[in-house]
Amino acid sequence: MVTAMTSFKRILVGVDGSENALRAVGFAAALAKGFGAEITLAHVIAPSDHDLLVGKATYADKDFKVGGERLKGAERLLEQEGVPFRSTVEFGHPAEQLLRLAEGHDLIVVSTRGLSPFKGILIGSTSTRLAQGSKVPVTIVP
Repeated sequence: MVTAMTSFKRILVGVDGSENALRAVGFAAALAKGFGAEITLAHVIAPSDHDLLVGKATYADKDFKVGGERLKGAERLLEQEGVPFRSTVEFGHPAEQLLRLAEGHDLIVVSTRGLSPFKGILIGSTSTRLAQGSKVPVTIVP
C-alpha cells in the first residue's frame, strides 16, 4: 500500500514529431504544472539502414537539424503552457536511449505510436520496451 503521494519533479518525454507525441507532451505538461515539474523533451535518431550497411553515421549535422525540427512543436506547446523544459537530440535505438536518459527522472511519458508504425511491428515498439525495462514509472498516452 502506498502511504505517500508520488511526486514528479523531472519528467522525460519521448518526441518524434508525430501528432501522437504531441498528445504525450500535452499530458506531461498537465502533470508538470500540477507537480511543479520540469520536462526533458528527447528526440532519438535511430541509425538508418544505410548507416548500418556502411558501418558509420553520416550527415550528423543534418540529423541534429532534423531532430531539432521534430522537437519544435513540442517546445512551442510547453512554452505556451509555461512549463520549464529542456530538449535533447540523441543517436541510437529509441528505447535504449530513453532508458539511459531516464536516470535522474521520476517518470517517462511516450505515445503509443510514432511516425513509423510498421517498424514497430518488426522490432517491437518503443513504448513496450520502455514499460518492460524502465526503473521509473512509464505512462503511455494513446
